Amino acid sequence: MKYHCSLFFIIIVTLYGCKNPTSTNNDDTQDFKAVEHLIQNIFDDIWSAKKAELLTKYHTDDFILLEHGEVWTNDTIANWCGRAKKRDQGIKRINRFDFFEAKREGNRIWMAYHNYATIKKDTLERKLQWLESIVAIKKDSIWKLEMMHSTRVPVEN
Repeated sequence: MKYHCSLFFIIIVTLYGCKNPTSTNNDDTQDFKAVEHLIQNIFDDIWSAKKAELLTKYHTDDFILLEHGEVWTNDTIANWCGRAKKRDQGIKRINRFDFFEAKREGNRIWMAYHNYATIKKDTLERKLQWLESIVAIKKDSIWKLEMMHSTRVPVEN
């Protein structure tokens, strides 16, 4: 009897494990990469190039950013872009990310990552770092950010 129970358990585990894992995993992997690419584009186009006109391309209409104790909306970010364009002339921001967690539920992806920025102007250079998480949703086959939470991390020099 013990042999039959063990054999039954092995068969169930084997059948469950063969439940078409490649299509789900490949879909998830492709969508995780698409969201990683979305994040890179947002930081390069919005936070580095300050192109507020691209907010609707990358964010949902009701997007919110929880930025170090403040709530920012698309309007807040657009206003920041306008001010930063005037004040930050000659400054270059280079963005790099270390994605360490991603989960998917239907058309929603949650990701956590380290965000590293190098800010350069002339010969001056400053390094910044944040710990961030995002929620992205897929609508009409396009991934957009719905929410971001950002916490500054002290940088050791």
